[in-house]
Amino acid sequence: MSKRYFFLLISLIGALVIFSSTMSKSPILPLFAKSLMTSESELQYIGYVLSASTIPGILISIFAGRLSDIYGRERLIFISVIIFATAPFLYILATNIWILMLIRFYHGFSTAIFVPVATAAIAETYPERKGERISLFSSITLVGRFLAPLTGGAILYITNYYYYGVYLACGFSGVLALIFSVILLKSKQKHEQKIETKKESISALQEFLQGLKTVISNKAILAASYVQASQYFAYGIIEAYIVLYADQLNYPAWLIGIIPASLVIILAIFKPMMGYYSDKVGRRPIIIGGLILGGLFALLLPYFASPFILILLICGFGFGMAMVTSSTAAFVADVTDKGKYGVAIGTLSTIMDIGQALGPIVSGYLLVTYSYWGIFTMVGLVLLSATLIFGLSIKNN
Repeated sequence: MSKRYFFLLISLIGALVIFSSTMSKSPILPLFAKSLMTSESELQYIGYVLSASTIPGILISIFAGRLSDIYGRERLIFISVIIFATAPFLYILATNIWILMLIRFYHGFSTAIFVPVATAAIAETYPERKGERISLFSSITLVGRFLAPLTGGAILYITNYYYYGVYLACGFSGVLALIFSVILLKSKQKHEQKIETKKESISALQEFLQGLKTVISNKAILAASYVQASQYFAYGIIEAYIVLYADQLNYPAWLIGIIPASLVIILAIFKPMMGYYSDKVGRRPIIIGGLILGGLFALLLPYFASPFILILLICGFGFGMAMVTSSTAAFVADVTDKGKYGVAIGTLSTIMDIGQALGPIVSGYLLVTYSYWGIFTMVGLVLLSATLIFGLSIKNN
């Protein structure tokens, strides 16, 4: 297929699955989890619910990326979209937070596979414009991420907090994405080499291990992965706890939905721009500047209760995040051989998911002792410390 057709198709699938995935958690998940709790003592477990979907990323993103290097990106994308399409309907079975955790764990395999594989596919297709194209793809998917909390908040408002109605809408979007993923799979070039003709004396397992060893021994990839983990540690906390913070301030459901949506729209607008500039001026200054901005705006969050100011601070955090995330995947691709893009970006995703999983869990315990001041202060300090570590680790790029 042509590059343009491929990019449009994978971006459409990405927008639909990210819309579905995001609406399943923002702003509904912390509120739904809280409604299933039988006592205040269970509040500390809310971080585990929020992090359950990121655990699969820790477990399989590297494997998914490397398997896509060997067997092709389209097959892995199709498998991930099957999960996107089926998981939302399971939320009807969630009658307590433990069942909800299991459902979130299953649902997490979808993004754990899709994100690194789709990113590797785009980097492979556009070797000279990978920063711009990866960021543009991300921004297109962020259209879905932007609409998700608005749609979810509206459904909650209209239905008087009927949570299952939101998950049915998530399922519809996932099924639609599955239809397009079938088209992508069938549009695969017939002359593409099969794995049997590519391999001679080396097994798939040996090939996988060799690629993995090459990547994890690369200092630059590990440094960028640490930055990504720190950024998503921060993002996982902000995305979840800003909703609970707004709920504590007695914001209505529709306004609660606007707050995470404002973060997403900033990401969607500025990621392609920052990706373009990172192609021109280098990844390092963009990443460092973004970490500093994100850290400073996070530190200010607990001192304001005004919706207007809170949204402005979230937008500032989002601009910093756009700078960082527009450049990390492209940075990794820059220092990786083309045939190992999948495992390299899978490594990035795995370490990122470790950060994103730890964020809400640690914050759940901080919430009990230090309230929201402790949570948002920690976020700011983590990002600022990542700035120093990355700056010292990577001298030129």
